Amino acid sequence: VLRVLRGDLFLFRFIRVRFNFMKKGRTQLILFACIFFIPVFAMADELINRGYEVYKKYCIGCHGEKGDGKGKAATLLVVKPRDFTTGVFKFKSTPQGALPTDEDLMNTITKGLPGSSMPSYVLVPERERRAVIEYIKTFSARWIKERLTASINIPPVPLYIDSPESIKRGAEAYKDNGCDLCHGDTGDGRGSSAEELEDMWGNRIKPRNFKRGIYRGGSTPRDIFRILTTGIEGTPMPVFSDIAEEERWHLISFLLSLKPMRKNE
Repeated sequence: VLRVLRGDLFLFRFIRVRFNFMKKGRTQLILFACIFFIPVFAMADELINRGYEVYKKYCIGCHGEKGDGKGKAATLLVVKPRDFTTGVFKFKSTPQGALPTDEDLMNTITKGLPGSSMPSYVLVPERERRAVIEYIKTFSARWIKERLTASINIPPVPLYIDSPESIKRGAEAYKDNGCDLCHGDTGDGRGSSAEELEDMWGNRIKPRNFKRGIYRGGSTPRDIFRILTTGIEGTPMPVFSDIAEEERWHLISFLLSLKPMRKNE
């Protein structure tokens, strides 16, 4: 339904040809358009209005009335709220430069972002979560101008993950790919470049401390593979899709090994 509102003219072109718009059948076309499009716009408007109410209730305090990340609470937060007006999202399954999927946004809203002030809204009804996603899209023209891109393919987790040999090779990949420059030799987030890092909005950011084992975009091997492959958009965290798939899995083995084991683990 909402694809019609995002500039997809395919259906209109089909109707135009079907009714020979330029020569005849204008009455039929107008009648068909009224029957089809009026309910579509009404449904979309209802969904966005519902999303606004959800946004006003849960989101406006941090993300702001204009969706620019400048809500009243924003100045108090170390990790700054997302600026929805840019259409740039850090954690997603689509390639660098592409908009996230609805499920990417749903995942963030549902699970929250561990290690930040973005909480989980899993207890909010699903239809309200989906409604607020549609409202969030109204802040950026990118959702109208750009085509959506499919998620990257994430292969099954290999059996060698967490093996001593994989961890050893991952430690080598960590050095070879310059991960230590930001994340530090021991993975504590205190690399030589750590103090110089900012995101595209000019906010000071800290590299991930792998010893804590907290990953905002998800902490499973598949989650980390996705982050390595797509990067974290709007930040200095680059895309590592150019390194071999096997090397990425070894790197993940090493990163996961940096978290100290608890006594009950």
